Amino acid sequence: MRINGIATGLVGIVCLSGAAPAAAQMLDPVFANGFENGLIAFGPALSSVATGTNGVATAYTPLRVTLDAAAVAPTFVAITSSDPTRLAVSGGGVTVATGQSSASVLVDGLVEGALPVTLWAQLGNTLGASVRVERALNESGPPAEANYCIVQSPTSLNVVAGTASTPLFGRLYEAGITEAAGAPPGWTAEFGYGPEFSDPRLLSGWRFVNATYNLQVGNDDEFMAGITAPLIPGIYSYAYRFSGDAGASWTYCDTDGAGTEAGFDFSSSAQGTMTVIDPYAGLVINEIDYDNVGTDSMEFVELFNSSANTIDLSSLALVFINGIGSVEYARYAIGTAGMLGAGQYFVLHSPALTVPMGVPHIAFPVSDSNIQNGSPDGIVLVDIASQRVLDALSYEGSISAAVITGFPDTYNLVHGTAYAGADSNTTTLSLIRSPDGTSTNDDVLDWKLTSTPTPGAANVLTP
Repeated sequence: MRINGIATGLVGIVCLSGAAPAAAQMLDPVFANGFENGLIAFGPALSSVATGTNGVATAYTPLRVTLDAAAVAPTFVAITSSDPTRLAVSGGGVTVATGQSSASVLVDGLVEGALPVTLWAQLGNTLGASVRVERALNESGPPAEANYCIVQSPTSLNVVAGTASTPLFGRLYEAGITEAAGAPPGWTAEFGYGPEFSDPRLLSGWRFVNATYNLQVGNDDEFMAGITAPLIPGIYSYAYRFSGDAGASWTYCDTDGAGTEAGFDFSSSAQGTMTVIDPYAGLVINEIDYDNVGTDSMEFVELFNSSANTIDLSSLALVFINGIGSVEYARYAIGTAGMLGAGQYFVLHSPALTVPMGVPHIAFPVSDSNIQNGSPDGIVLVDIASQRVLDALSYEGSISAAVITGFPDTYNLVHGTAYAGADSNTTTLSLIRSPDGTSTNDDVLDWKLTSTPTPGAANVLTP
C-alpha cells in the first residue's frame, strides 16, 4: 500500500562550476562544485498542501532541508518554485537555526493541480522536491464535487498502536459513473486519519492511504482500505475522500454522508473515531538499586508488567540520564528479553546479581558502577520506534528537561513531586514502587525506600 507523500518524486542535483566549496555552517555560503558541503537533503520527494493555506508545513510528511553539519550561525537556504502562481515558499526559503542541521519549510498553497510543483533548494548544492496543491470541493459548488460519499463502516474502531486495522469501507455515488458494475473510471479513493475533530481538508496532521474498489452496492461503488495504526496512542478522527481529477481536488466524506446532494454536508464532528490503544500500558519502572555497600556490583533496574496483557519488549530501551547537563550517559536495549507476561518482572542487572528462575533479564556489560549515584540522576524507559517516553524516575533531585539522544524534545522525569529518598553506600537499600506497579503520577506517593531489595520478585517494604 502506497502512502501519499512518500512515492518517489523529483530529486535533482545541480553542479555549478567556478565557485569555491562552502560548508553549511558558513554565514554567507556560496555554491559548491560537488555534492559535499551545504545542503545534503531536501524532502520528502513528494508532499502535499491544501489550496488557500498560507505559511504551513506540507503533508503528510513535512518538507525539510538538511545540512551536512550543524549551523554555527543562522543559515538561510533559498528555495524557489517552478510555478510561483500555484505554490510559493514563505519568506523565499528557510533559516536553519544555530546549532541545528535541519529546518521545516513553510509554503503557501495557491492553485490546485494534478501535477505537482517542483521546489528547488540551494546551498552549496541544488536539490529538488515536489509538492502537490490540493483543493477541497465540499460545499463549494463545482461540478467535480461527488454527488454523494460516506464512511460506511466501521464508524468507530479500537486498534493497538502499530498493528493492522480491520478493513475500512467507504462508498461513492456519482451520477452516470457508479451505476455500472466495476470500479468507477477516472475516480480515486483514499482513507485518512488525523487529530481528533480536526479538519482533513486542511491536511495538517493527516495521513492518507489508497483505497481499492471492493464491490457494487446498488448505485454505489464501495471501496476498502486498511492501515497500520499510528505508534502514538490516543484518539484520532478518520474520513474517506474521492477525486475525479487525479488528486487535484477532493470530496471529503464523513459518517453521515457528504456531497452535492441536498442535506449532505461534511462535518469534522461526524467523522469516524479511532482509539489507538497503548501496547505498553501498565509497564513501569518498579525498583532500582543504584548504590551498594562497597563496590557497586549488585546494581539493578526492575520493570513490572502490571497489566493483564503480554508486552513485547523488542523496541524498548532503558536510558540513564546524568543530572549534570540532563543528558544521556548510557542506554541499554532490552528487546532480546522477548515478551513480558502479565504480572511478570524484567531485570537489568550487574553480572554478579542473581535473579529468580524464569525471570527475563539482561546483565550489564561491565561488573560494577553502571548506574550513577544521584544528586540528581535519572532513568527513562523509552520506545525507540515511536520515540516515546513510557516511564521515568528522577532520584535525589529533579530533572525536568532531560535530553534523550535522537528524541525530538526534552523530557520531565518527575511525576508530580519528586521523591526525596536516596539509596546508600553504607546500608543495603533500594527504591521501590509500593505496592508493585503503583502509579498515581506523583512520585512522592508512589516511591519508597526499602531495606529488602527483591530484583525479579514482588517488592517488600521494610524499614
